[in-house]
Amino acid sequence: MNKQKFNGKEYIINIINKLCFLLVMFVILYFPLKFAKHHLFDLSYQEILEFTWRPDSCESHSGEPKLKCSCEYGMIEPDDENFKITKDGYLHWKDQLVGKVVLIEKPSFFTTGEILTGGYMKIIDSKTGDICYYDSVI
Repeated sequence: MNKQKFNGKEYIINIINKLCFLLVMFVILYFPLKFAKHHLFDLSYQEILEFTWRPDSCESHSGEPKLKCSCEYGMIEPDDENFKITKDGYLHWKDQLVGKVVLIEKPSFFTTGEILTGGYMKIIDSKTGDICYYDSVI
């Protein structure tokens, strides 16, 4: 009977050791996999809203710079419930169509202490055709 109890304890310890090993392997592989996924795959439109975007510049549909931009929505924050992007890339603000989102440069998950994360996108206004450029920031 003592031998069976000892085998039961040994079995449980063996399972705990295996679970700890799997947990350590998950932690070790998580960041390299996240890094690889970021650089090997394109962002989906929903993942674009996981970053903060600030307005950068604006130009008309003919390519001329504009001082007064038609995209006056300010910062696009990740926790802002007013902004939504559909699967086909159209940005909506409070259920109003803003325009088409085009990601020019993916933002980086890893920063060197700067405010900019390297991301750059444009939004083509659906009403005026103006193009509004946004930078990703921390």
